[in-house]
Formats: sequence, structure tokens, C-alpha cells
Amino acid sequence: MKRALTLIFLTMLAACSGADQSPVIAEVNGREIHSVEFERFLALKVGEFNTSGMPDALRSEMMDEYIVRQLVLDEAARVGVKIGDNELEQAIQANPQMKTAAAASDTREELTRDLIVEKYYRQIVLRDVRVSPEEVQTYIAQNKSQLAERPAFYVREIRVRSREEAETLRREAVEGNKDFASLARQHSDAPNSEQGGLARYEEANLPDFLEKAIEPLKPGDISPVIQSTFGYHIFMLERRLQPRAEGERRQPDDRRAQLREEFLSRRNQQAVDEAHERLISSARIEIKDAALGFTYTGRLRHN
Repeated sequence: MKRALTLIFLTMLAACSGADQSPVIAEVNGREIHSVEFERFLALKVGEFNTSGMPDALRSEMMDEYIVRQLVLDEAARVGVKIGDNELEQAIQANPQMKTAAAASDTREELTRDLIVEKYYRQIVLRDVRVSPEEVQTYIAQNKSQLAERPAFYVREIRVRSREEAETLRREAVEGNKDFASLARQHSDAPNSEQGGLARYEEANLPDFLEKAIEPLKPGDISPVIQSTFGYHIFMLERRLQPRAEGERRQPDDRRAQLREEFLSRRNQQAVDEAHERLISSARIEIKDAALGFTYTGRLRHN
């Protein structure tokens, strides 16, 4: 029995030692980032079967995302934002897809980090974001004329990194009758995820292959999974808007509410982007190109 326990201990020690000895691919404020950390992040975010053939541009984008998230986590720790065990368990229970995966310690750690980032945004970055009635009215007025020119539509979008996750989420929405907006808030990595994936587009605003996927949808319908260079998309059509005659351009209450949500979404994203830029501008970041194993084309080279 003692020998078995010794072997287990030595195996764990070797694994830890191996992690420590993996190449250092970046330094962020003096903290070394090892390749094993980044590859684990990639595997959990994208899926281990999708990382081997990942284009350098997408890998670079994920590298930037990883570094920025680390900066946010460091700042969250500095101001005391934490996630308790109860909050973690509630998040797992609210998402059936996570229940099995969360049994792995690595997955639980990544989920905890994601929840800390979300809590930091909500409690610190977005707490003072407001839009005045005057600003909303100006935004509505600016978009009125656009509505008269071309038909438009409101859709909700879920965008994820792997087809497997996208297909699972689509089944939950279609067969499991899960709320699409809630799934978008929990899983989508699109900029409008905090708003339940809601976005407004005019005809010809989207790439042709995405618009063709949305074109046959009726309100409430959900599209198949569509792949783009940004990931895998699922759309749910909310409503279509037809151009109005010159004397009929008065916006109904529901339209005003949707535009207000869209405007607030833009303000929220602006606040998050500005918070990221502040953290990046004050950070010491060095990318170790020789150790990366891919050609880095991101925006955080050296500062």
C-alpha cells in the first residue's frame, strides 16, 4: 500500500515538474506564462481536438485573450472580487453541459476564473454605465433614417469556438426548449453576449453566407450551425422590420426598448474595452516568440 501511494505521489510530482519545465511563452508583469497553461486554456475553450490545426491568427487571438484575462484576474484579486463555492456550484447547476466537465479540477479552475471575470465586469467596470433618455432618443433618431432605406432584422447570436459545443447548444435550444438568450449569456463569446446575443442588422450588413442562413428563418426559428473565421454561430430570429412610409416613421414602444438595449450594449462593450486598454497600457508584456511554436500576429507584442 505504501509503495502504491509513493508511486502516485511521484507521478503527481513529475506532472507538476513537467508543467514547470514547459517553455515560457510570455511574461506579464513579471509573471511567467508557460506553454502548458496556455494549451490547457485552449483545450478547454476550443476543445482538445480542434487545437492542433488551429491557424496562427486564431491562436494569436486566443493568446491575446488569455493575457488580457490574466490582467483582469490580477486586477480583480487586487480589488477583492472573489467567487465563493456556492456561486461556483450554482453556475454549474444552472448549466447542465458543465456538470460532467466540472468534475475535472482544471475545468473547475477555468470556470472559476471566468466567473471572477464576469463578476469583476458587473461589479466594477459596468456599475456606473448609464444612458440618459436624451442619449437614447438621439440614438433612435440616428437609426430612424436607416430603417427607411432597407429592411432590417433583430437576431440573437451564440458564437463559440468548437462545432461540438455549438451543436450541443443548438440541441439544448431546439430540443430542450432552453431560453436562447440565457444560453447566449452563459456560453457565447460574441461581444453582445451580455445582452443575450441581441443585435440589429440591416440587409447586406452581414457577410453573405451568414445572411443566407438567417434569410429563411421566421421569428423564433433557430438556424443551423454556421462556421466562420471567428468560430461557430447559431442565430435565432427575433423579428423583421420593413421600411416605413415617410409619414409613418414613429417607433413603437417595443422598438424603443430594443434600441435602448442595443445602445446600452454598445456602452457596456465600450466600458469593457476601455478597462482592457487601461490594464494593457500599464502592464509589462513580453511575448517569447522563439518558444511559442507558432507565428504570433496579435496586438500585445511588447509594451
